[in-house]
Amino acid sequence: MAKYDNIQNKSATKTMKALKIISCVTFLVVLAASGYLYYLIFTNQFDVAYVASYSSRKLPTIYKISAFWAGQQGSFLLWLLIHAAVGAYIAVTNKMDAHGLTAYLVIEALLAVIVLMKSPFEPAAQVLHDGVGLNPLLQDPWMAIHPPIVFIGYALLAVPLSYSLGQLMDAPRNLDWLATARKAALIAFAFLGAGIFVGGYWAYKVLGWGGYWGWDPVENSSLVPWLLTAVLIHMLGLARHRCSVNLFAHLAAIFTYALVIYGTFLARSGVLGDFSVHSFSGSSIGLALAAIDGIILVASLIILTWRANVFPTNGYYESFKSVDFMTLFGMLLIAFVAVIVFIGMSMPLFTQLLEMPAAVDASFYVRTTLPLAIIIMALMVIATKMCLSKKFIGKGGLIVHVGVLIGFIAILISGYGGGTETQELTVGESVTMLGNDITYGGQRFSENGKSKSYVYTVNGTEAEAVTKLHANGEDAAREPAIIRTATGDIYIAPTPAKQERTEMIIKSGRVEMDEQFAYTYDGIDIKAKEGDDENVRMIVTASVSVTDGDIVETVRPSISVTADGGTSRPVPFAGGSRRMRLTGLADDERRIRVEVMPSEDEEAKAPVRATVSTKPMIWMLWCACAIVTVGSFIAACRE
Repeated sequence: MAKYDNIQNKSATKTMKALKIISCVTFLVVLAASGYLYYLIFTNQFDVAYVASYSSRKLPTIYKISAFWAGQQGSFLLWLLIHAAVGAYIAVTNKMDAHGLTAYLVIEALLAVIVLMKSPFEPAAQVLHDGVGLNPLLQDPWMAIHPPIVFIGYALLAVPLSYSLGQLMDAPRNLDWLATARKAALIAFAFLGAGIFVGGYWAYKVLGWGGYWGWDPVENSSLVPWLLTAVLIHMLGLARHRCSVNLFAHLAAIFTYALVIYGTFLARSGVLGDFSVHSFSGSSIGLALAAIDGIILVASLIILTWRANVFPTNGYYESFKSVDFMTLFGMLLIAFVAVIVFIGMSMPLFTQLLEMPAAVDASFYVRTTLPLAIIIMALMVIATKMCLSKKFIGKGGLIVHVGVLIGFIAILISGYGGGTETQELTVGESVTMLGNDITYGGQRFSENGKSKSYVYTVNGTEAEAVTKLHANGEDAAREPAIIRTATGDIYIAPTPAKQERTEMIIKSGRVEMDEQFAYTYDGIDIKAKEGDDENVRMIVTASVSVTDGDIVETVRPSISVTADGGTSRPVPFAGGSRRMRLTGLADDERRIRVEVMPSEDEEAKAPVRATVSTKPMIWMLWCACAIVTVGSFIAACRE
């Protein structure tokens, strides 16, 4: 018998050693691939499709870094990198047994399949001298850090699942896994919550629609796993002294990670293309993600079913007045909220299967989840008070609960205590909106031509709403003006009046007219590139005669032609009262397309329609998010 045990121990040691080697080698391979992708990005290798799509020569360094995860292919590689790094750490530090590490590596292999299917190293169909660059909306520090934070949370949620499967396969009644799995769940909860906060703050600060959470299906796809992670943390805590709760802990670990994959499927399969501003375009990866999610969920549930009879089916709590009952009831309600959000975010998928695509609106979520949220907050306060009296709760847990309560109060106050008013504002004219004295100061254009600002003076304080511009001067991304006060924010989102712009095609030898001028196309001049801009292949300059009946003036608008398109800037004429931009040239060079627009000064002084909102005590919400994150880390450190 002793000899048999010795053989088993040697076999287990060899297995564990092999798993460690696999974990470390996998991490090094993925790290090398990630380093190579960065090499391609920073050396401007635009013969690679991913680099050409998300980077460019003039992209600032911080956004070259974030270009790594700007697209589907890079974000999957980032996820795999973080997952592999965590796996190598677990293996080297002996944090998990062979069964659990095997489960973790199987998940890693499934993620690797996705990366191989959506490789960021595919060659470009056409080699460009310069890349497209990052979407101006994503060129924001908050969005630069948002995806890595979320993917750290996603990767860490594979740890409790792996512990769960490892224990079910080895010794299901062993409770040693609970503390380590709970630590990983707490860190995942902190990172995923921080990622949701960063995304919400970015939406509030950049998109200009007046809020931070729109119940968008892609937003909800990260909210559901976060809610279930809260359930998982509490189930892992209760299972320490109530073995019957072990079954719930295993279920929570399984469904939390399954919904991480499901949310990724929704966001990246193209299913939500018509229903979400965040969704990626459709691709073949959706079917693979659905298959992987099915494999993980079904296999995990089969293993749990196989071992389910090991766990007792009673003794979940002592009485209805106990902390355990309050906790279980509260977690049940959170699970209900998660189910409601799951149904809402999945509605586009369900209805597309019936060939009647539709989505629920934000009011569905508010009506269904708000009453449950109020009950959950009340239960949390009661349970926390009971835990404090019996010293059942640590400092980190207390901080998290306080942060959640502050956040919920802030959501109610900022969401229902503010107001919104829309009015057209004229330069220099003072108006009163929502009790605030607002004067619109017109537009300011940056010296580099990359942005313009709408300037407001609000109660004596100047603020600017910034609009990023494309190379041709068109609006690319708008950021609202936010005036922060002790009582909350005053939020101004401008909607510029449609500018008077006339587009016309002028044929050689023909005269085109608008209400003020006559235009004649005299010829075209095509030259090779000039200056130091290597992206410019040639400069096309048109010669256009313009007359108002008395004075004839020659205007020379031009296009800087690049390998991937071209840009043109307006040229002033008529004493600066008008501007002209060349937008096209026929193949036979006998026709040009131009755009005539008002002067920059006239555009700057044009009235704008502004939507002004008040967000009372909104700063409490940002503070609450930070409190929850910090509290989660403290709780994890004490685990």
